[in-house]
Amino acid sequence: EDPRRVAEQLYPGGSFGNGAAMRVAPLACFYHDDLEELRRAVEGASRLTHTHPLGIEGALLQAYAVAMAVSSTGPLNGLAFVEELLSLAESQVYRRKLTTIIGFLSRPRRPSRREVVRELGNGVEAFNSVPTAIYAFTATSSFEEAVRMAVSFGGDMDTIGAMAGAIAGAFYGREAIPARWLGELENRDYIERLAVRLWEVKMGLG
Repeated sequence: EDPRRVAEQLYPGGSFGNGAAMRVAPLACFYHDDLEELRRAVEGASRLTHTHPLGIEGALLQAYAVAMAVSSTGPLNGLAFVEELLSLAESQVYRRKLTTIIGFLSRPRRPSRREVVRELGNGVEAFNSVPTAIYAFTATSSFEEAVRMAVSFGGDMDTIGAMAGAIAGAFYGREAIPARWLGELENRDYIERLAVRLWEVKMGLG
């Protein structure tokens, strides 16, 4: 059957979970220099499993964040980063949460974990996890710190950590990933070969 029809049958009204957002990093890296093509690719990939508009928009915002991180030069300006994402957001819930992140980043002291979870969320819904991952990236200054903060919020820790790590990895580069973490990575050689192959295709080398 048409997978989009299956997705609609499994989740009446469509799933707004964060699974689509969690898996968009390769698309964001490949199409980082063409946001319109990135939107098309992410919407198509998301609808295979997540047909709800909030699930798709969460995947788009995560993809935009990774694409912006890949394209960034110079030190991280968290406020400017989130403001640019806010200009791309459409739904009220994402705009509200991105605005909340701007407020958090403007404070002299970080909000408590409890406040972050209360305002941004830590659940499996895209709107309760994508903003949290974005905050973890923009509120920190290294790959490891971003991932550690993301998982410290509890809830759907693996997905929020994966999304924050995708943005941070795109910004800081592979060298920033702790060697002890890479040493524990399952199928590391295969994943790294895929990454090189993706770059080769992007650059027209094969």
